[in-house]
Amino acid sequence: MPSCPSGHDSTSDDFCDVCGLRLQTLAPLAAPDPRTHAPPTTPPVPAPRPPAGEPRGGPCPECGTSRAGRFCEECGYDFASRSGAHQRRHPGASPLGAIWRAVVAADPAYYQYMVDQGMLDPARIAFPTGHRPRRVTLDSDRVHIGRRSASRGFTPEIDLGGPGGDPAISHVHAVLVAREGDTWALLDPGSTNGTTVNGTANPITPNVEVPLNDNDRIYVGAWTVIVLQRG
Repeated sequence: MPSCPSGHDSTSDDFCDVCGLRLQTLAPLAAPDPRTHAPPTTPPVPAPRPPAGEPRGGPCPECGTSRAGRFCEECGYDFASRSGAHQRRHPGASPLGAIWRAVVAADPAYYQYMVDQGMLDPARIAFPTGHRPRRVTLDSDRVHIGRRSASRGFTPEIDLGGPGGDPAISHVHAVLVAREGDTWALLDPGSTNGTTVNGTANPITPNVEVPLNDNDRIYVGAWTVIVLQRG
């Protein structure tokens, strides 16, 4: 029987009768770039080999989840720095430097694109009404994008779950990583539905950092867009 990408037990065999997502495995797609009306293609980037001495597997020391990449997909533990989810801003970032924020919103164009591509059933999962954009200041070394896990005691800095939340989000869906020079990169630790940037059709390669620029757009889940803004 097909399984729901979000882990729900569904009695339907086409769309999940709990969250409305398609039950077959499809490559995740992002919204088309509104400036070109057609998403450009991006060649896949090969994943780098783990640094010498870095363990290739084993359970997370905080929650016991099997390791699949740099970050634990359940609690956000960083295997590279051997530290927990919430950390202070990168030590190389000047306190007098630019302030970075993430603007989180529900994008109707992205939602409609997902519907048109057959990725979700609009009769079972509706676009949220009354959704207002919110701003999250990037003031830690790593900013997790995901949904809260009560059993793990983990709440991401950008929490997309909860009542009325995006149903197609993993617990640790993606991570914004502070870099030297007061810049940021994006990493997907292996989310179920993938992460795309700036309207490209191909999701970013899991566990590979993607440099970000001012006003870059991150698409996740069924309708969420996150716009990175400097200053």
